[in-house]
Amino acid sequence: MTEELQNIEVAKRFINQGIAKANMKVFDDILDPNITVTTGLSPAASIQGIENYKQIFSSFADAWPVKHFVIDDIFGVNDKVVVRFTATSVFKKDYYDVKATNQIVPLKEVHILTFRNGKIVENIVSATNFPFEYIMYPVLKDAVIGNLEIDI
Repeated sequence: MTEELQNIEVAKRFINQGIAKANMKVFDDILDPNITVTTGLSPAASIQGIENYKQIFSSFADAWPVKHFVIDDIFGVNDKVVVRFTATSVFKKDYYDVKATNQIVPLKEVHILTFRNGKIVENIVSATNFPFEYIMYPVLKDAVIGNLEIDI
């Protein structure tokens, strides 16, 4: 099996079991300890390190459990694997002081995974999660808009 195909298989496991099922053992098995993650779950700065990523992601997954999950596209070139998926989650628990609503929320994301020696060393997440962002607006507005510089 080529390295690209191995990376795709590892990416599938990470997305299907680590992300979709919030399985932290999969995070431990697949992620480099010094991973860097760029995601809206940490809008002020990239997440540095596996322990920080696990804490931030597991908190999100606990509040927004996934009910349905499908990988729409996956492909790899050299040390990169790109995964596009659609998930359906439910806002079950309060999250960053926003009260849970039990709303069913669609999530559409693209993860660009970079591999080194069979481990994921970087994850860049791009998402079109407008319902989630709308619900979380009271928290996100300061984290996102508060960081924008005004040039007058």
